[in-house]
Amino acid sequence: MSIAVECKKLCLFRCMLALTNSITMQCLLLGIFLLFINFQVLHPVRWISETISLLFSLYTWLSILPLNGAVVLYGILLGKSFLSVKRYYPTRFQWLVYTAPRKVLFLVLHLLIGYLNAWLYSNFWHVDYRNIQSDCYGTKCINGRYVFLLCIGFFAACLHFTRENLRTDPELEFPIDQELAVIRIRSLMYRTLYNSLLASIIPTICFGLVFWLLGGIITRYFASVFSLDVDESTLTFFAIAGNVRLLFYGWILTAQILSNMHLMQNFFAIHLSEEVSFAIERKPVLCGMDAEEVTLVDALNCSIVPIVQSLGARDLYNIAINNAESRRKEIFALSVPGAHPYNWTQLSAQCLSLINAFTEELAASLKKISVVKTTPLFATVKPTTATEAAEKILLRQYNETYGIRRMMTEKCAENTETTKTMSPACKRIHDQIEKMKKQFEQTWRAIFRAIPGLFYMFGEPDGAKTAFLLSNSDTILKVVQGLAGICAASLNEDKYGVVQVTLPQIIKTLLTLKTELDKLNNVNLNGKKLDRNYITLKNGVKRSLYNICTVFRDYLPDLVDSREDLRKLHCYVNYVET
Repeated sequence: MSIAVECKKLCLFRCMLALTNSITMQCLLLGIFLLFINFQVLHPVRWISETISLLFSLYTWLSILPLNGAVVLYGILLGKSFLSVKRYYPTRFQWLVYTAPRKVLFLVLHLLIGYLNAWLYSNFWHVDYRNIQSDCYGTKCINGRYVFLLCIGFFAACLHFTRENLRTDPELEFPIDQELAVIRIRSLMYRTLYNSLLASIIPTICFGLVFWLLGGIITRYFASVFSLDVDESTLTFFAIAGNVRLLFYGWILTAQILSNMHLMQNFFAIHLSEEVSFAIERKPVLCGMDAEEVTLVDALNCSIVPIVQSLGARDLYNIAINNAESRRKEIFALSVPGAHPYNWTQLSAQCLSLINAFTEELAASLKKISVVKTTPLFATVKPTTATEAAEKILLRQYNETYGIRRMMTEKCAENTETTKTMSPACKRIHDQIEKMKKQFEQTWRAIFRAIPGLFYMFGEPDGAKTAFLLSNSDTILKVVQGLAGICAASLNEDKYGVVQVTLPQIIKTLLTLKTELDKLNNVNLNGKKLDRNYITLKNGVKRSLYNICTVFRDYLPDLVDSREDLRKLHCYVNYVET
């Protein structure tokens, strides 16, 4: 079985746990709702006993099945969004085209969950709020109170969709301090249930005002569908504002839907971000066993499942900073038989591959930025040493001796003769065409930017690709810091010296990444002078270089051949790099 399948199975198991918690939360929230509805201050024992018997009745379990089915569908879509590979969209039009189907599906599931919540809880409301029709003036009328509660269910679902899923996709954030999933879930439940009650007061009041203005149109539409009359007395301002029971039901229903949607999304984030200790070396697979063990190198290489790659990067970082001397010794160990540093060679090669790929993408994106500072703010002129002057003299003498200058002179002469052979008329026409071409390109770009909304939808913002790379650089940051930490620890723990072979290449790679990041010193990304992701990554790379240079300060001349790189490293040794 392939490693990718094992990585997906790891994430699938965690998604199943999150989905189970979400379904359990439906029952818990329904129980809390029934406690509010059946509140009896004079008969507390009967209040508790009736609520428990109603919660565990067959009717309640059958009524909650449609809502659980919608929760399962929403959990599947939410899990796919968390596990999908993040894609860069150069223009807003492309983002709209590629994300619109998923956004529409999210909206449909939000509306479905909002409706099913309102329908489920309507079975336990007061008899005047339970049915869509009511008796009025000796005839059947549409129940405006039921329509109010049904519409507020849709409103709460749309409110959560607008806040969390309209402009952004679900993102996984790893906590700074890793705690047990049970502790994080308990803290999340307390915080969410408390905040949702407070955060639902203003939306309920606002919806009451909107329903007072537009409720007549909605109620008449439902009345025409069910062939019922309309009771105008339930649609007045005083009928809505003075009905405390109606506003209370709407407030509880809004709080329940908002907390439910928020908890489901965070359940997935908690379980998927739980750290894993991957194996350093793959153990031999026994006969009859199909499962393969996912090693740390496999996790870092699993780009099709970004969450597993992020978990591998965090595991590498934990190996470097924690008291994991036994795991680091396993990295430095030699193979038996053969005495080859397979573990370190594969791990360092995979880390360098990730860092180099990110550096190349970052360098390519920087070329598209119109203003990039490529020179330092205060340029320093180094005096030429006697050795460098002698090398320049020898190089000039070599060129004169072997005719390189003569070859260049002959080539320039040929180009001059070719230019002379072109007639003045042809040269003028050629220059005029080139000039017209440049003017046309400049005019077209100016028109493209001048038309309102055209560049906003179909143009690529300046530095958008760079901002996208930096916003998804957390994995690279952990890889850089973890690799540097292991290198620093190798001076005392690597008794075979396997790290010293790759250390010059690691230093060169980190310096190259730092050089590319320095080009963004005075560049605004997404309208921000200081981008948080850029500052975090740059400080992480600097911290890693400081860590290596502090440990290997006495051995840098033997590790680095380039004088320019050695000069940069001495800035870290002397703690003068900013």
